[in-house]
Amino acid sequence: MDNKSAVSALQEFCAKSKNIPPTYDFIDGEDGGYVCKVVLMEIEAYGNGRSKRDAKHLAAANILRKIRKLPGVGNLLDECETKSVGDLCEELTNLNRDMLKELRDYCVRHEMPLPTIEIVQQSGTPNAPEFVACCTVASIVRYGKSDKKKDARQRAAIEMLAVISNEADNMRPEKMQVVSTKPTEALDVDETLEDLEMERRKKFNTYRELTDAGSVDNTGLRLCDRHNYFKNFYPALKKAAFEVIRSDEYASSKDKALSVMSALKITPSISTVESSSMEPLLCIQLNCDFDVVFVALESKIFEEIIEYFGVMLI
Repeated sequence: MDNKSAVSALQEFCAKSKNIPPTYDFIDGEDGGYVCKVVLMEIEAYGNGRSKRDAKHLAAANILRKIRKLPGVGNLLDECETKSVGDLCEELTNLNRDMLKELRDYCVRHEMPLPTIEIVQQSGTPNAPEFVACCTVASIVRYGKSDKKKDARQRAAIEMLAVISNEADNMRPEKMQVVSTKPTEALDVDETLEDLEMERRKKFNTYRELTDAGSVDNTGLRLCDRHNYFKNFYPALKKAAFEVIRSDEYASSKDKALSVMSALKITPSISTVESSSMEPLLCIQLNCDFDVVFVALESKIFEEIIEYFGVMLI
């Protein structure tokens, strides 16, 4: 069976899993573009493009990524032979569209930080080169690979656009989380806890509906998935990280740990946790595709991070 578009693969997935077909809604974007919203199994995803077709395909590709994370769904999607992201990138780059400009325009329209794109790896031979581009918006990082630097940047931009179009609301300045040391009023805390409880129940009910319908199993995330994520990191970034880990030139473990994360293009979020200890208790969260959080005393936490990457990257 030939590879199908994301829209066709999503349609086939619904038929095989006996789900109601997805619904697509279009709204006019700025500068003559379109935004497509797709809904399936109470899951929403968005895609934008210069035409309704492009927006629809990106929306379908985004929701397929979300659905694939549900336990037990991956094998069924594999049977549908979903077109890979690389194939989708190939389609869009062949249209001679400047995805870098579209990404920058999208960030400006939605009040997001401007993207940065750089070539982080060059390999292969002179006759068959291979380039890897790294695209960063705030703490989100995505990569693109091609035999041409321009196409690698384009593909990285497409990857990023596919991600941030789903997270546009959360990345706006007024909705980004800010750590504050000021005490919160009791009423605000109660309202926040109530909202969190309602959201928890909503997710729980949705998951129960999915499991009762028999469309997913209850396996959850495997412990090896996080290890494989770092183990399969881009070779050039891993090499740079190991050079830092093996180096004796750093004045402190903090400088060394931060350099390791910088080599991996990972931006950490560092905050102080309230404790009875005289020494600061730090919480360091890695902004990457998997949840990784360290909580320890300031004198120990950076050594633990160095040791962690020394194991996880192998």
